[in-house]
Amino acid sequence: MQLYITNEFDRLDTVLVHRPGEEIDRLTHENMRRFLFEDIPFLTGMQEEHDEFVGDMQDHDIRVLYLEVLLLDLFKSNPIAKTRLIEQICQTEQCGAILPDLLDLTKFPNDQLVRTLFAGITNGEYYELTGRPALEGSARGSFILAPIPNAYFSRDPAVVVGRCVISCKMHYVERVRETLMVRAVLENHPEFAGHTVAYGGSQAPTEDRPFTIEGGDVIVLNEEAVLIGVSERTRSETIKVFARKAFSAGHAKRCYEIPIPTERTFMHLDTVFTIVDRGVVVWYPGVMEQIKQIDHFAWDAESGVVVRKAENRTLTQILSDEFGKELKVIRTGGGDEHYASREQRTDGTNLLAIAPGVACTYRRNVKTIQAMENAGVQVIAISGSELVRGLGGPRCMTMPLSRKA
Repeated sequence: MQLYITNEFDRLDTVLVHRPGEEIDRLTHENMRRFLFEDIPFLTGMQEEHDEFVGDMQDHDIRVLYLEVLLLDLFKSNPIAKTRLIEQICQTEQCGAILPDLLDLTKFPNDQLVRTLFAGITNGEYYELTGRPALEGSARGSFILAPIPNAYFSRDPAVVVGRCVISCKMHYVERVRETLMVRAVLENHPEFAGHTVAYGGSQAPTEDRPFTIEGGDVIVLNEEAVLIGVSERTRSETIKVFARKAFSAGHAKRCYEIPIPTERTFMHLDTVFTIVDRGVVVWYPGVMEQIKQIDHFAWDAESGVVVRKAENRTLTQILSDEFGKELKVIRTGGGDEHYASREQRTDGTNLLAIAPGVACTYRRNVKTIQAMENAGVQVIAISGSELVRGLGGPRCMTMPLSRKA
């Protein structure tokens, strides 16, 4: 397939997702905060809601690819890529003395290995599968490879910008494996042959941590411009590195850096700002209308360097210029301060546009839905009582791979 994303609202053609799995049932009240959850979802309910969401996309002729299926394909066809991925995971997660044993994971049946990479494996489970404990003297329930329950938020591990890919670098180590798995698929699966990893490829170790960037902070405005949030999880230093590589390779001409509060409630830019049509945005006024400083990165062709300068335009002016029309703002909760706060927390601003003026959101965000419909946006309301417990909405759960103008 051809990767192609030049904005956030053209008709969605192909998207990558991960259906919540056994990793969710690993959450307990004792470990949920370690794994970046504030509640314990009901797995069956999550899967039913996720299936409904995927079904709605398929009803609109959107091709949906599952990360777990692509990984299984890759493991069956490319044992070298499989072994390399396991080595990277073990090294990145500092398995230390148990590294040699964990490399035995490559001997697991491929379907078992895929489940293990998402759900993790305990000392007791490893013993049942191999006949020996990985950690002598450790409790059977101790994880020797942790689960990754955030994996259903497939937006964050990578982003397509134009015809290239940003392989992201997660802020929290609990999510790094997601990046490694997605990168392995994008670099090795024949479905994606011939594309370019503009930032964060496996051959560019200097772009690894601490240069963190996550997909929820990256908003593609048009063929030439990208808006990136400096947030709890994306660093300004990373944006400059990405801008240099994207400009030099011709993937973008302008990059805007916009700061948002470094708080978990606003973990990514797309929790307070999304685009639903050309010139039509939904934003949370409590953050977006308080922004004081925006920086602009541009390419200086003569010197061959990225030039950074403070913008003298407001965000509204910048977006109007980039869209080529006057900006229309739909406020979360319809602008009511009480409902805006409630519905931002339940991802009322985290919308996925599947076509111009057509967007998905959780049906619980009734005031935001009403404001969108009043503004002429067609809303596809999905169930989300369990999915929302991980603090992410339809945009968080999807990695668009191609859109059709």
